[in-house]
Amino acid sequence: MAIRFGVVGLGMGYARAKLVRKTEGAELVAVCDINQERLQKAVNEFQCKGYSDFDQMLNDKDIDVVYVMTPSGMHLDFGEKAANAGKHVITTKPMEVTVSRCRRFIDACKKNKVNLIVDFEMRYHKDLQKLKYAIESGELGEIIFAEARCKWWRTQEYFDSTNWRGTWKYDGGGSAANQGIHVIDLLVWLCGDPKKVIASRYGVFAHNIETEDLTIAIIQLKNGNYGSIITTTNHHLGDEFGVSISFENGSISNLRGELKIKMKDGSEQLKTEVPADLPGNAVEDMIRVLTKNEKPYISGYEGMRSIELLEKIYKKGKKFYKI
Repeated sequence: MAIRFGVVGLGMGYARAKLVRKTEGAELVAVCDINQERLQKAVNEFQCKGYSDFDQMLNDKDIDVVYVMTPSGMHLDFGEKAANAGKHVITTKPMEVTVSRCRRFIDACKKNKVNLIVDFEMRYHKDLQKLKYAIESGELGEIIFAEARCKWWRTQEYFDSTNWRGTWKYDGGGSAANQGIHVIDLLVWLCGDPKKVIASRYGVFAHNIETEDLTIAIIQLKNGNYGSIITTTNHHLGDEFGVSISFENGSISNLRGELKIKMKDGSEQLKTEVPADLPGNAVEDMIRVLTKNEKPYISGYEGMRSIELLEKIYKKGKKFYKI
């Protein structure tokens, strides 16, 4: 029997509705959005139920899982309601905008005995899963230095097209919270939670927003060595996104979309084997959890780790301005 999904928020959620449709073992039962044009388009294309009222969708007994694709600062609001209705929950990144709201989200799902998965899609990439296992096996040795980088471009129209992007309340920040959260999550997943944020600076340079469009941070890694994080929406080339890590036995980088490996002995392959049944996306992850009694590959606690670091970066940071 297929696991039945409802998707709320058809901005970015439109792509996730398509993902549900094409994933084996999943069924798209319903979509929900207050924008009638987007809603009707999805209903027509996916031949599913459509709701403009989220509470009505939650009353639909045909739905097992609610996929939350709303603005970041509203993930708790929708996720908590879904959990209270007995629905399992997947939420897009970032999990929420503060650690306290993440914890409330986790507690609501635990209280209602439903599963929570956070959709950090890069953790589902097969090459990065292999890298994670190789690091844990010791194949690469100790980390010497790590860098997370998100250098993208966003126009002012991108921010003006909504009332939530670039706001503290609903976006949780700027380039670090929205775009850069992917690479911040990769950093903590691959390298462990940092010991501390040593220094941080952030500011607005090329946009009319209340948060930031450039953040730079220096961190001390779990093993005592150092790393850096840079995120911006001011890089017109938009060509640097990912992590690069130097180890005792080699180095890796996926800054331009492809994982590159160079070991000390000159080889360009990792030897560590990985399980064949790792999920390839959040929908597969939830299906595994519900049909095989597996633990979520990316649980609420895992999803909160990047928010814990993000909060420390902003707290430690000092705002700087265009000269």
